[in-house]
Amino acid sequence: METPDDYLTEDLRDRLIHDPRVYEQDLTIRIDQRKLTVGGNVTTAERQQAITDAARELLPGYEIANETTVVPSSEPDSEERLR
Repeated sequence: METPDDYLTEDLRDRLIHDPRVYEQDLTIRIDQRKLTVGGNVTTAERQQAITDAARELLPGYEIANETTVVPSSEPDSEERLR
């Protein structure tokens, strides 16, 4: 059975994915009480900041922990580097 935090997590992930400032597909979202943690790789520092800005707009009053890593799209992802 899904909890209200599960619904909020999925809604937030969908909103961030479709936000034109963010538009990153591979984000991980965790909500624990009033703390939001966002992880994953993003392509620019601007998008990384946009995630924090958008999350603050969507969840005012929540603590935001942006744990994303900037990996420019010109760099191969970790799987490609292992090949």
